[in-house]
Amino acid sequence: MSRLRGLALSLFVCLLFTGALFAGDVRNVIWIIGDGMGPEAMGFFMQGVRYAGLEEYPEKVSNLEILMNNGEWGLFFNNTYDTLVTDSAASATQMATGKMSRPEFIGLDYNSQPAETLLELARKEGKAVGVITDTYVADATPAGFTAHAQNRNQKMEIARQIVDFAPEVVMGGGLKYFTTGENKKLLRQAKKKGYRVALDKKDMAAIKSGKILGLFAKESIPMSLELDQYPKIPTLTEQTQKAVELLSKNENGFVLIVEAGKIDWAGHANDAGAWFHEMKALDDLLGYVKGYADKNGQTLVYLNADHDTGLGAFTYRHLGKEKAMKKTAQGEVLYGGDVDYASFETFRQFAKQKKSLYNLELELKKMPAAQLTPEYLQKRLTEAMGFEVDIAQFENLTDVSGLFKQLNESRGLVWATPSHSSLPVLSVAYGQQANAFTGVYHNTDILSRMGAVLGWGAE
Repeated sequence: MSRLRGLALSLFVCLLFTGALFAGDVRNVIWIIGDGMGPEAMGFFMQGVRYAGLEEYPEKVSNLEILMNNGEWGLFFNNTYDTLVTDSAASATQMATGKMSRPEFIGLDYNSQPAETLLELARKEGKAVGVITDTYVADATPAGFTAHAQNRNQKMEIARQIVDFAPEVVMGGGLKYFTTGENKKLLRQAKKKGYRVALDKKDMAAIKSGKILGLFAKESIPMSLELDQYPKIPTLTEQTQKAVELLSKNENGFVLIVEAGKIDWAGHANDAGAWFHEMKALDDLLGYVKGYADKNGQTLVYLNADHDTGLGAFTYRHLGKEKAMKKTAQGEVLYGGDVDYASFETFRQFAKQKKSLYNLELELKKMPAAQLTPEYLQKRLTEAMGFEVDIAQFENLTDVSGLFKQLNESRGLVWATPSHSSLPVLSVAYGQQANAFTGVYHNTDILSRMGAVLGWGAE
């Protein structure tokens, strides 16, 4: 009996310390940052996939929902040292360094002192490192992991620091920051650092080993719903596949930062259709990285946002009898006589959208007012939306910004702000050591948790 007790005790102790035995067994990290992706953006997208009958999702489930159902959730705050609301620069800096910072700072703590980033620490540990984005590589979020500057607008300086630090993989837009002005010879310096430069999808595909500097647009890569007009530009998923192909050659593993940056841009524009398309581009990426993590077995996938942008949602509206009668005549179901609770048909409209409303608004504002006739405005909106838009219900058509706001309202869409909010944001961890990222925390806590799962102490 005593031998059985001893065996049982040994088994219990073994089980008790299993977590400790496996601590630090993460070899690779793929950290995906949905810039501006508040909880409402995640719910908005998953709800549309579940219930709107979209052709692209016959199973009615998104990769985001699958990842969340099989991963570990956390909720975290992102306030800076002395502000409730953050910008992307401070948020990226705090996530990358574990130090409190200030808005617009890049890689500096709140005392303006350079702080070591996750990628710098990973390099010291012998890992390959990379950063890719669907905006441009000198933008605030990728810069927070690769540079140290007093202001996010020091893009030329940030580009030089990226080349000096020389991550094995750098991809996104922003060619002009490496080829003009004081940086007109920067690509030559990058090649001396061992980089092969890719300017399009074909160039990228040809690079099978070594360092890659992919600069696929002069400034930012276009919005996802317009990307089919630029077949030479790789998608964020294609960039990530190439990054993993190159980084995984390192026997010590890798750390890759991937920014889905235009979720934020769509939120700033209060453009729900573009918002949906950017979330779809992220969802495509999640399908790839989950599959890689499942196959690899030593990879942690960490998805989070840097902050919320826009606070957008559907709402119900009291239309009044005249508008209610018109809506009912179109076959729509109303409640309480004149209450429109919004329709799933709107999600199907998002799938048809062809152009960013932000870009269209900029175009229209540059035109002489005399050319902005109701017929012309209706034509341009119809082309952008991909379905017939009736603007007869709108007022004051010469107010272009007001026109787009009325378009949102006509579909039951409301936005609290065109800016960032202080809303706490979500994280989802999947794969090895995912449970290290549960609970409520602050974005300055992420670095120490990353260090723990990678098996090295990040302070």
